[in-house]
Amino acid sequence: MNAQTLLLRQVHPNFFVDGEVSSQAFYPFPKDSGKLSVYDGDGITPERSYWHYTRQLGLSSIGVWAVIGAEAESVKLTYLCDPLEGNPHHAVIDFGGGTDKEYRKLAKQLKRFAADRGCLYQALV
Repeated sequence: MNAQTLLLRQVHPNFFVDGEVSSQAFYPFPKDSGKLSVYDGDGITPERSYWHYTRQLGLSSIGVWAVIGAEAESVKLTYLCDPLEGNPHHAVIDFGGGTDKEYRKLAKQLKRFAADRGCLYQALV
């Protein structure tokens, strides 16, 4: 992983409102311990990450958006590989030990980066 690596984020349908991705899609919830799950784009394409997430894991995604490592770094976030059993391409963006208010601000910044890039993969429905 490097500054140009795409950090692929699956977006739940509830976080896609009026045709736009919500910053909630980039917010690590309490169960995540400040770490936002993403796929390492160096090892998997947006399309393959979508199918892994929806078909193999059985989870819901409206599509795949991404930030690159440099964008995460620009807002003082770190990212790292975090392979899981059955998902060798799992990675995280680490928000650290910030407050809820700080997390929300960072999520909005990541959302802007991702929205500017646009959806990288969305299955035809």
